[in-house]
Amino acid sequence: MVFFENMGNPKGKLGNIILKTMNKEHTPVSLWGLNHLDISPEDVILDIGCGGGININRMAQSAKKVYGIDYSIESVNLSREVNRDLILQGDVEVLEGNVLDLPFEDNVFDIVTAFETVYFWPDIEKSFDEVKRVLKPGGMFLISCETNGSDFFLIKLFERFMKMTAYDDDQLCQFLANNDYKGIKTYLKEGKSNKKIIKIDGKAKKIEDDYDHFSFSDKFVQWMTITAIK
Repeated sequence: MVFFENMGNPKGKLGNIILKTMNKEHTPVSLWGLNHLDISPEDVILDIGCGGGININRMAQSAKKVYGIDYSIESVNLSREVNRDLILQGDVEVLEGNVLDLPFEDNVFDIVTAFETVYFWPDIEKSFDEVKRVLKPGGMFLISCETNGSDFFLIKLFERFMKMTAYDDDQLCQFLANNDYKGIKTYLKEGKSNKKIIKIDGKAKKIEDDYDHFSFSDKFVQWMTITAIK
């Protein structure tokens, strides 16, 4: 039980080990999600649920500045360690905080990202509204998940023991629409066939996906990335 609890809210030595493992094991799906971002040198980005901080590091190579936030102090500490040099340069800042009450003014960020984290967000529609508050008009919200719902038996097991909800793309898109996000797009990776499904306004098309970072998980579940505009 302690292991499962640390997956959602890492604490102590075990939490630190889990976070470092996540930095490695989530790399394929995170890089695939990042493929759907076009980061400019002037962009200011917020990564919510920043975990072990590796995605902050990746985005900071292209952006003006990247902020990370997490409610786990263990995540905050490791993210600061991973990004120590970038923090000293003023390119990264990592804070402890909660998605329901983000410690930022309105209309601050060009991009907000959420990698492998919306499963644990309380009151997800209110959380999406809080994300929208800190986005600039026309800013993008990107959600990246390693599973599209809980059809796979292992995801059902995680839901039971980790106090998480594995939403599918239709649910997340509806939550976004309820908060008046625009231009909602869904990208689903079919690992078995090397295809990608793109859904826009309920219409789906399948195209070739030339992404070549393979993972154990994409043989059993659909990876999901959703983008939406304020």
